[in-house]
Amino acid sequence: MKKLLAVLMILVLSISIVACTPKEEPAPPIEDPAGNDDEIVDPTPETDSKDVTLYFLNEEYVETGDESLEKLIPEERTIEVGSTTLEESIVKALMNGPESEGIRTAIPSTAKLLGVEVSDGTAFVNFSREGMFGGSLEETYTINQIVASLVELDSVDRVQFLIDGQKGDSLMGHYSIDEPFDDILGE
Repeated sequence: MKKLLAVLMILVLSISIVACTPKEEPAPPIEDPAGNDDEIVDPTPETDSKDVTLYFLNEEYVETGDESLEKLIPEERTIEVGSTTLEESIVKALMNGPESEGIRTAIPSTAKLLGVEVSDGTAFVNFSREGMFGGSLEETYTINQIVASLVELDSVDRVQFLIDGQKGDSLMGHYSIDEPFDDILGE
């Protein structure tokens, strides 16, 4: 009998706790001051398309060494800019390589881009030290591809390369990167 009474008391106590717990009221709807309450908002961020010129390494020049050939070949491209800056999107597109035949990227496939920021006309291109290796040809044309492509923009006059967020001696051990580039190497 005592057990039955204890069970009934626990049951009554549980019901009274649940019954006395305040119910959450739904939040009042937020009114749009512009009166666009019926507008459906797309949850995906908008992307902006920009037509740009990217510069890639001429494969025929690499294979033959013929100095009379153009070393960098322009490729017109439409870049989708969403959560990153246009400048960062350009460097990522250069890293991914061209869409056309006969040209290629010189940027090592192991390179890790940490970011690109622009301030007072200088694009700061920040790579991780990890994965940045290659010969003098790779370093020359990694620098040249990025500089030539970024200075095409109205927002960029020069490019400063950074390694792990700091000015470094070089990208791959061949050319000094302690000062910004406003033109490509060897021109």
